[in-house]
Amino acid sequence: MTSYLKTPIIKSMGKKVVHPYHYSAEKNLIQRLLDIGLPVGLFYLYFQFYNLGKFTPSEMVKTTGLVSISLLAITLLSGPAARFLPFLDILKAHRKFWGIGSFLFLAAHIILVYIFYFKFSLYKFIDPANPKAVGLTYGLLATGVLLVVTLTSNRKALMGLDPKVWKFIQTTSYLALVLAVAHFYFVEQVNGVFVIKGLAGQITFYFALAVILVRLLVLFLPQKRR
Repeated sequence: MTSYLKTPIIKSMGKKVVHPYHYSAEKNLIQRLLDIGLPVGLFYLYFQFYNLGKFTPSEMVKTTGLVSISLLAITLLSGPAARFLPFLDILKAHRKFWGIGSFLFLAAHIILVYIFYFKFSLYKFIDPANPKAVGLTYGLLATGVLLVVTLTSNRKALMGLDPKVWKFIQTTSYLALVLAVAHFYFVEQVNGVFVIKGLAGQITFYFALAVILVRLLVLFLPQKRR
């Protein structure tokens, strides 16, 4: 979830140098519209084709969760995809906006579950007797990781942290995606059998898995020279 800043610089031996792990680009109007357009467009697609236009608490819980996972997957795919298709490098400038958007949808997802499913009981998130306890644990871990990533996606963190530490924190977004997929897998089980309802849900789950596999593939590729 790399941050977007106009002039990402750090101080080294009294000199100002470009941040070695930060991607920056000037955004035009179309790119700024894309910042907003992708999250809004995903929400609309899930609302229409997964919820079938139903605006109910249970459907909004599903929609916010699916949008969060798909938006995070798209955000994380932009970097590895650019290794194979260099023209996609321009998408890196959108990663901060989309990444934070993913966290905001996740926050909305949790709040809706807390209100409408757990009836304002925080304990139910960690109740071992809950049949969805394993899935909830993975979800909470994913939330914790994304929270740290989001809190460090700003200028103060960029300038204050060691570049390698900052990069490591941002890279844990992939761990958050793995945990989110595990959460999806366990909460969607019925009598121990994984059941994905609807084509949109199936596409989301397997797309997120594909992004994780692409990232693993990129790990074995030679590093790009800076």
